[in-house]
Amino acid sequence: MLLSKDENIKTSSIYVATLILKQIQKKKVDKISIFDVSKELKKHNITRYRHLFFGLAFLYSSGIVDFQEPFIYIKNKND
Repeated sequence: MLLSKDENIKTSSIYVATLILKQIQKKKVDKISIFDVSKELKKHNITRYRHLFFGLAFLYSSGIVDFQEPFIYIKNKND
């Protein structure tokens, strides 16, 4: 289940993933530092690593991003 009726929508993995993708889109880059992502999420009152982890896990399992420490990469459409 992606969302639970009892879960706060502002900390759901889908919402956090959306914020991450918006930040990448706003910066117009193919990679972003996990530290920059963390700073941006703090502006949205997302301060727990668990929410960041599940947002990134959702993006990774969907095949949208890949990782190479400390960066998050947008996967190419050809991959």
